[in-house]
Amino acid sequence: MEVTTKTAVVTGASSGIGRALAGMLSSEGYDVIGFGRKFEADCPFRTVEIDLTDTSRALNLMRDIGPVDILVNCAGCAYYGVHGQITSDEISEMVRVDLELPMLLSRIFLPGLREKQGYIVNIASVTATRINTHAAAYGAVKAGLRSFGRSLFEEERKNGVKVLTVCPDLTDTALYRNADFEPDKETCLTSEEVASSVLNVIKSPEGVVVTELEIRPQYNKIVKKS
Repeated sequence: MEVTTKTAVVTGASSGIGRALAGMLSSEGYDVIGFGRKFEADCPFRTVEIDLTDTSRALNLMRDIGPVDILVNCAGCAYYGVHGQITSDEISEMVRVDLELPMLLSRIFLPGLREKQGYIVNIASVTATRINTHAAAYGAVKAGLRSFGRSLFEEERKNGVKVLTVCPDLTDTALYRNADFEPDKETCLTSEEVASSVLNVIKSPEGVVVTELEIRPQYNKIVKKS
């Protein structure tokens, strides 16, 4: 009897939550195609190195993949500070990577996801549900991603497509590379913890759909960078 391998596409798979989830899906038997800026040599899945702000190139590469069972929109960027200090280029980059790209990729892969009754996983942020001083634009694009996921599920549930929006709190990733702070590593979430929670949802019994998942550490601390 022929066994059909399931396929997953993960953006932002070169580090953080994306890499952790791509590795876990690969261990579950998925043929994973990970997209990211720069990969280490030992990735247990197929990799495509690309700057995802180059939207046209990214979309052309994605169109050649064919039907997938899971699309994980995990690539993200963030700039922090009072809004008057955030530049136009920074705002544009957040909108393009955190919101526009997931919308476009979901559109490209929808026909195959309907066929396979697959999953779209959008990695948003706890900021999507909060008022965010010093992260107004970032919180806004993540709130947009959350709204998109909720509406898309209502549109596509009749076609068997499942949509999960994940809202992690402070996580030990490279997301804070442009910030003057970072999560306290003793108290924050790890990428593996977030990815494991997502995988548990993906493995839910048929007919059960978790549409939103907020993951928070028990304690919540940040550390100012020197």
